[in-house]
Amino acid sequence: MKTFVALALLATFGLMAEALQSRNIVMPINPRYTAEEWRTIMAAQLESPEQYPGFKKGSEPQPAFAGKVHVHDVSSRITNGQIASRGQFPWQVALLVDNSWFCGGSVISNQWVLTAAHCAGSSYQVILGANNYYSPESGSVTVTTRSSIRHENYNSDTINNDIAVVKLQSPVSFSTYISPVRLPTRSQQGDTLAGETVRVSGWGKISDSASSVTDQLRFVDLTVITNSVCAGTYGSVITSSKLCVSTPGGRSTCSGDSGGPLVHLESSGVYTEVGIVSFGAAAGCELGYPAAFTRVTSYLDWIETNTGISIG
Repeated sequence: MKTFVALALLATFGLMAEALQSRNIVMPINPRYTAEEWRTIMAAQLESPEQYPGFKKGSEPQPAFAGKVHVHDVSSRITNGQIASRGQFPWQVALLVDNSWFCGGSVISNQWVLTAAHCAGSSYQVILGANNYYSPESGSVTVTTRSSIRHENYNSDTINNDIAVVKLQSPVSFSTYISPVRLPTRSQQGDTLAGETVRVSGWGKISDSASSVTDQLRFVDLTVITNSVCAGTYGSVITSSKLCVSTPGGRSTCSGDSGGPLVHLESSGVYTEVGIVSFGAAAGCELGYPAAFTRVTSYLDWIETNTGISIG
């Protein structure tokens, strides 16, 4: 039965890839308007939703991704990145939300997936252990669930508290291709990571001109910048609970990457998830503007309270 569901889902992807929309958020560059004014302006520019069999185009403003200010719609993607090797990111998951939206996420336990609040919906197809979600792969698992928790104070105007968790109906077995990413400890809450190299992965668009998410998991290494530098682009929406990276040479997150993990390599050789793809620049993913993430260390209590996962 699980095999049938997975194959049916993959077949649907092949037929509907163009209709599936990236869940992203984008923000204006050097904004001259308040967040509410910007949303009104963007809404007036949106085309009427186009209906597809089983899918729909977004009818609400999408923040400039890297998630939502690109969930990035803000839709996010990895532009000018590298193709991941099989099993390189065993914590990475693909989320098909409400049969309409594509997001990323990360395995944080055998029953919980971490993602962005702007990716939250009412139903999810969760694909774990995959590099290419268009083609069946040994070791990948596809499950469905309707259980999720979005941060109770998520604000779509300021993109504050852009975090959610999705609960699998039953625990998943870990393997070479499926295993949890490490979460930060409370002792790391004061680390800004400014100047550190971090790595983000996802199936988001590989260029601003791409019409849909890519079939192969990709990643790119970027450098964390200070929040004050990031605020020079996005203004007051950049708060202490957000983390930004520079995007030189057109290397960035993009539509479809929203909700995915930003990880930092610890001295122990273990990757820790430090950010969740949240938003990017409305002007485009390849233009060199910072990409913004939800800072995971700001939400350790929230994660522990809502999932029961013990965090040191």
